[in-house]
Amino acid sequence: MVENDEKAIEELLDMYESASEMYTGAIMRIDLSSGKIIYSENLKQITGLGKNELPNNLDELLALIKEEDAQKLIDKFYNIEYDAEWSLKISSKSNKEGFNKFDLTGKKKRRDEKDVLYILVRNPNQNFGLMSPDTFFPKEMFDTSPQAIVITDKNNKVVRVNKAFLEMTGYTPDEVIGKGPNFWASNMHDKNFYEQMWQELKSKGFWSGRIIDRKKNGEMIFLYSNFFEIKGYNNKVIGYMAINTDITNNVKKEEEITRVIKHDSLTGLPNIKGLSERIEDVLQKNTEEKKFAILVVKIDELHELIDLYGLETMNRVIKEVAKKITEIVGKQYFASAISKDEFALFGCFEGIDELESLATNLLNKLSTPYQILGERIFLKVKIGISSYPIDSAKPEDLINQAEMALKNSMKKSINFYSPELSQIFGFEKKVEEEINLALDNNGLLMYFQPQIDTKETSIIGAEALIRLKQSDGSVLSPNVFLGIANKNALMDRIDQFVLEETIKSARVINASLDKNIRIFFNVSKSFFEREDFLYSIENMLHKYNLNTSYLGIELTEDLFIEDFYSAQKKVEALKEIGLKIALDDFGTGFSSLSYLNKLDVDKIKIDKSFIDNILHDETSQRLVSSIISMSKSLGLEVIA
Repeated sequence: MVENDEKAIEELLDMYESASEMYTGAIMRIDLSSGKIIYSENLKQITGLGKNELPNNLDELLALIKEEDAQKLIDKFYNIEYDAEWSLKISSKSNKEGFNKFDLTGKKKRRDEKDVLYILVRNPNQNFGLMSPDTFFPKEMFDTSPQAIVITDKNNKVVRVNKAFLEMTGYTPDEVIGKGPNFWASNMHDKNFYEQMWQELKSKGFWSGRIIDRKKNGEMIFLYSNFFEIKGYNNKVIGYMAINTDITNNVKKEEEITRVIKHDSLTGLPNIKGLSERIEDVLQKNTEEKKFAILVVKIDELHELIDLYGLETMNRVIKEVAKKITEIVGKQYFASAISKDEFALFGCFEGIDELESLATNLLNKLSTPYQILGERIFLKVKIGISSYPIDSAKPEDLINQAEMALKNSMKKSINFYSPELSQIFGFEKKVEEEINLALDNNGLLMYFQPQIDTKETSIIGAEALIRLKQSDGSVLSPNVFLGIANKNALMDRIDQFVLEETIKSARVINASLDKNIRIFFNVSKSFFEREDFLYSIENMLHKYNLNTSYLGIELTEDLFIEDFYSAQKKVEALKEIGLKIALDDFGTGFSSLSYLNKLDVDKIKIDKSFIDNILHDETSQRLVSSIISMSKSLGLEVIA
């Protein structure tokens, strides 16, 4: 977006923020240097003034007010500090019944080296508590904005569009008012795109990004969109606003549009769609029965690296990785970026030795340190390989098989797909069925591992541990079945079971003891990120009338990596409810230490890997001793 576009958006948002901060009424914006006034459309309704009576400048406004009140208003304009909210009751010179007394609320702000005043006008004789999104913005600013603006109600139905939107799309107001934005959608984005967009909009209050829509004539249009929630009284969402900038001219020619759809925006390499089309095209033309291979190259623990070095630095690293890969394989292999941390190579080969040599070369060169923005960064890389027609004759299976090999690489950095992997996935399918049976037939069991005070040798708490009782009577531990449950979207039901059983059991356990102890339970990443996460806990506590002093929660580092701010807010909310917080697996991630400074946790659990060899390994002894000393200085409990 150009600078003028950004300023126009900033001014619109400034109006919205001022109106929403001061709740409801009519909003006026006064430029104190020029005296110019712009106002929201509902000013006529609030003041009872006719269209030709509304003030266009400061002098006209003061002329409408009784002299003594006008002087009080001038004092507010010039003597109140910036961003300080003030209130004033005034009387107008009008004798019109119901429109002669008004309540004003104002703020002065500094904008582009000018003093700008925002005034909210309320009429005490009106029910001004009701409002809609379209009353927030001055008609003059709305209609003259170069951006295409759409305002919807809380149900996402259009209530207002401006002239720029109509010119850009070719629609008339009657064709779009009352419709949802999907009316002009291009169908170029999948369901996941919109779900992620709405999730971010609801969690952060805004979303920005590139979106593809269609004009009335069917022509595709590329937009850079800023979506915002519009909040009214009591901070409730009453609507949404989209400010769109047409960037179609920047995406030139049909070839460029196709390139955008089929290429990764960061590296410029073909994406998964481009790769799939290339595989299908090559294999359809494979009349000589040549052998082909897919190599999936994964940057391990990318999320942790982003948290450690920052997104900008790691984006540069990813670009360097893409550059190295294309240099290594040349024209022999088709290189693509199929996700943020994965690249895929597709090409013809003669023998397995050739593939091993290529994979080893990639591994060695991609693992050399990267010097970016003053940081020396080391990457761990893994490679999964599948081949055609040895592993499959179906193009769509090749990428999945390479991914299987990658996920099964364990300690090996290079792994080939094999039929044995299918056996592993067959086992996973069986366990998935057992989980479903257990959920339906009370086959999940809860064990409670006591937490012992080493000085007093007394129980001071417990951790709730889940087990899966299979149909043959055998019991599976969580490290066997939870990963499978997570893959198959079963964790929500398991989390709800763990939460309810822990709370029920906490009542029973504490009723049988002479003292109160806390029972700690674990949650999955998907459950923690749910919008109703906190509600679920509070609802269950209320259902069983459990004192929160009996309950604690264990959180792992992966819950904080993607959206630390939101996670931090949830931790604060859990503390307000009365739960104690334990940070699990401490010491295994890049960021555990930094989290202690930012999260209000009560206890840290030293990871088991440090404890296993503590009697024989001096390094483990020193590490554990350091963690304990540090925790004591921070006032934290330690459990191992």
